[in-house]
Amino acid sequence: MCERNAALLDNKRLRYYVSIFVGSLGLGMYVFFVPVFAQRFGATFLDLGYLGTAPSLTYAVAPIFVGYIADRVNRSRLYALSLLIIFATTITLGLSRSVSDIVLIRLLGGLGLAFYWPVTEILVLDLVPRERRVREMGLYSVSWGSAFLIGPLIGGVIIQALGFISLFVISSVLIISAFLQAVFLVLPDNRKKEGPRIRVSGEFHVMRQLLPWYVMVACYGIVFSIITSIFPGYANSVGISPVLIGGLFTAFGIARVSAYATSERFLHFGERKALMLVSIVIGAGCLVIALHPTFSAFLPAIAILGGCFAIVFPLSISLISRHFPDEQTGAAVGSYESVNGIGNAIGPVLAGVVATVSNVKWSFISALFFAILMMTIAARGKTYSET
Repeated sequence: MCERNAALLDNKRLRYYVSIFVGSLGLGMYVFFVPVFAQRFGATFLDLGYLGTAPSLTYAVAPIFVGYIADRVNRSRLYALSLLIIFATTITLGLSRSVSDIVLIRLLGGLGLAFYWPVTEILVLDLVPRERRVREMGLYSVSWGSAFLIGPLIGGVIIQALGFISLFVISSVLIISAFLQAVFLVLPDNRKKEGPRIRVSGEFHVMRQLLPWYVMVACYGIVFSIITSIFPGYANSVGISPVLIGGLFTAFGIARVSAYATSERFLHFGERKALMLVSIVIGAGCLVIALHPTFSAFLPAIAILGGCFAIVFPLSISLISRHFPDEQTGAAVGSYESVNGIGNAIGPVLAGVVATVSNVKWSFISALFFAILMMTIAARGKTYSET
């Protein structure tokens, strides 16, 4: 019986992770090229900052409510809904005629992402007991990280051969395919979980206890968003082609997938020590990008950043989620993603303003400051299992 249950669980995980891979491939093929697409309409670095902040404004608010809803309804339905929203905003990008159009579409796209990432993470946490969450989050991250690994390279080739409109159409086809997989293969395996009545006051008490870690997650969001929203335009401005930009983000993806696949090993260092050391390396990578604007310098720097970002994610979300009861998994993930969204909203516009008033290189120097803040919090922060 145990072997049969294990086989059923493995089959369920496989179908779920395949759906995530396909949907994430659709996203990964175009999302890093949106800044480059906007530059065709005359976008400045300040515009790119607004463009990066647009989806994050929605994302900063919505996930905590999504988590609240996910604790009370069938989570797989929310997953299918997220893919439908992402599909609609992806295909609409091809109709853009100005930077303002792109900003508005990305603002609405943030709503789809606000459902997509928290709900997929909640569904993963449902699969395993607490002690296996870092490992399972690593496997989950391999599924979407693999898509973001090959997606930018494929997207760059499509842009070079067929143009941006074809890229958005092909991406949309993949995303709607993931939606159909979710409806016919994932939804039938998931039912609403019945559990004790959830007290919202208890959720906020835990969040107050974990405030320093939420600040660290916000700093992580700031640094990550500066890299993903400003770096493509920066690379484009120094003469790097879309294919090579895609190659850079493929290296970014390879490093992320490799780190995700081995994320459990970093627990041997202890969460705080691992997060502290990784923050130092993130700061160094940002400094290299700022001081050496060449492809040969960008390649190792972006790969190092990808690996380090991949270590921060499973360790920090596991650290936060384990302090919530099992029936409040949605609240745990929703609060994490909302704080991450706040960081993602701040980072691009901050970097855009810095690039406008001084030089775009200083945007990455500002990212170094937040990496140092991450290191400080990781070195001094406590979980309330510690005294």
